Order: sequence, then C-alpha cells, then structure tokens
Amino acid sequence: MLIARKKAVSSIHWICKLLILTSLSSVNSEDRSESSLALSDTRKEKLLNVFNIVRFPNNGCNTTSDTYGVCYTATECISLGGSSAGSCASGFGVCCAFSGSCGGSTSVNNTYFKSDGSETSPCQFEVCKCSSDICQIRLGFDSFDIIQPSTNLPGDAIPNQRTQCINAQFSASSDGPGAPIICGTNTGYHMLLEARDDCNKLTFTWRTTGTRTWNIHVMQIACTAKWKPPEGCLQYFTGTTGTINSYNFLGGYHLANQLYSNCIRAERGYCSISYTATSDTNFQISGQNPTTLTSPDTTYLGDSCTSDYIILAGAGDAPDANTNYDRFCGSVLNLDSGTTTSATIYTNKMPYHLGVVFDGTELDAPPTTSTEYSKGFNIYYSQTAC
Repeated sequence: MLIARKKAVSSIHWICKLLILTSLSSVNSEDRSESSLALSDTRKEKLLNVFNIVRFPNNGCNTTSDTYGVCYTATECISLGGSSAGSCASGFGVCCAFSGSCGGSTSVNNTYFKSDGSETSPCQFEVCKCSSDICQIRLGFDSFDIIQPSTNLPGDAIPNQRTQCINAQFSASSDGPGAPIICGTNTGYHMLLEARDDCNKLTFTWRTTGTRTWNIHVMQIACTAKWKPPEGCLQYFTGTTGTINSYNFLGGYHLANQLYSNCIRAERGYCSISYTATSDTNFQISGQNPTTLTSPDTTYLGDSCTSDYIILAGAGDAPDANTNYDRFCGSVLNLDSGTTTSATIYTNKMPYHLGVVFDGTELDAPPTTSTEYSKGFNIYYSQTAC
C-alpha cells in the first residue's frame, strides 16, 4: 500500500516538471518570434529610409541639347509626356524635355512651343499654370521668323499701313496689359505675360504663304521668386550693361501699334543709367527722311514727339541735368535734332524704363519725296556706379 502511494506521488511530480518545461519552451518560442519580427521591421525601416533619401525637387535643369528641362524621375518624365535628355539630382533623376505644337497645351515648366512645317492657320497653343503660385509666363524666342510687316511706300500724304502686321501675326493673351501683336524676325527677344487662371493662349495666324518658323521657350515664374520681374514689364533686362531692340529690328522695320515698357533692374551700387544708339543709323523713329533740320534743334524731343517715340524719364546730357526730356523720336538719339550723330543720354530716375509708343500708321510727305523713318531702335544701356 505504501509502495503504491509513493509511485503515485512520483508520477505526479514528473507530470508537474513536464508541464513547467512545456510552458517555458512556449515562452522562449514567443520571445524568439517577437525578436525576429522586431528585427524584420527594423530592416524594412532601413530599406524605406534609403528610398526616402533620394527624393528631390522638380527644379529646372539643362538638357544634353543645351535647352531647359525639369528634373523628374524617369517614370514621372514618361507619365508627363516628356523625354529624357540628360541626368540631374546627382544621377537619381532625368532632365525631362517637354515640347508642344499647334492645338496642344502644357501645364509643366520649361516647355518648348515649336513649329514643324505642317501647321495650318490659326495655330494655337495653351499654357496653363503648373501650380497655383505661378504669376508670370516668360516667352523666350529661341527662334521666331514669320512674314514681315507691310513695307508699303504709297508716295502720297495719306496715313499708310507700313509697319502693320497684315499677312502674319503672333498674339499672346495676358492677365494684365495686353501684349502687342508682333510679326517679322524676333529671334533672341522675349516677352512677359501675366499668368491667367484659365490658361494663356499663344496664337499664330497667317493668310499667305511665306517664312514660318518658331521655337518658343515657355518658362513659368512663381509669385514668390526673388528674381520675378515687376508687373507691367513686357521685357526685363538685368546686368549693368545690355542692348534693347524694338521688335523686328532685325527685319528692318519697327511694328505698328506698340505700347509697352522695357524694364531694367537697377543693380546694387548703381545710381544712374545711360542710353546710346548702337550706331548713328540705329535709331530711326518718326520724322522725315531726308531731314531738313539744322543744328541746334529740338523738333524731335519732348511733347513734339506724338506718333512714334520712346520714353526715357527725365533724360538729359547728364544724370542730374536741369534740362531734360521724356520723349525721343526722329532720325537720331540726341538732344539736338539737327545733328546726324548719336549722343549718350543720361537719367537717374528709377525704376529704369525704356517705354515704347508706336501708333498704327506711317505718314510720308510728298511731293518732296520724303518718307517717315520706320526702322526702329537698337539701344545700348550702361548703369553708372554711385
């Protein structure tokens, strides 16, 4: 009886040990499982952190074709309809090039609106804001050559259509003052537009065959950009020196119905500016050819300029000259209308603007066989240190 009781107690003792060992084994297994999961999660986090590091902003970049693009991932570039044209972001991105043609539109920065020779009139391209903080659109005319304005010389004293864009026109809508209609040769020039919420429209029209090529760089400028041009400027120039042309100066005739401002940024430490025609024949706006004036003469200065002229506020023979004028026209940029030699004109009035006012017609003066000067201007500016 005693022996049976001892065997029973021994059996219970071993059963208890087995239960304890099983319990401990289960706990260790759970600990190892939790440890493995934690290690796995840590590895995943490390992998994710590596991919997060290569995020980059979609800034502008230079393509392998020496044009402008936008830095995107290869996948983003394809999805946006662009083409890879170089690398950016230390090789993690591609410089994505964008272009469009007649009937197209864009909502990405640094797009090129190009002709391909198959266009029909009218040809329109829409530029929509790439983000809500876009304030301006800059059109850079990398190439621009369409039919020239009228060069009509009727030989009478009736206002004529010379300088009007009759057979071809380019127009651009703006949210601010309307951009003038232009034609002819404007390669190397540019034009600033105020961005519209309903997209800006760029339109070419023509009614006869002739030269018709263009490649326009469309840049979008953020409202917060420190280098954003002031509102109301159709062209904007920076630097202490530069050259400003009337539209189609390369074509030999200025254009009719032009009313706009060329703005020049006043550089730090510079307090005045001078203007000089690049040659004695590179300022020809209104006035009759040949001229019959004798020196000294002020016929083509100030309020006497009423049809075609430029505006240089408070300009004279020195930055602080007591005698100064705002309007300049005639066959030479000079304070003496009777001379045939160009002179340097100065002003210290800020902001620096070269305003353009051209009316819609030209007026010749037969029977003396004289014609109104219609060439336009090519003017060099230089800022003077304080």
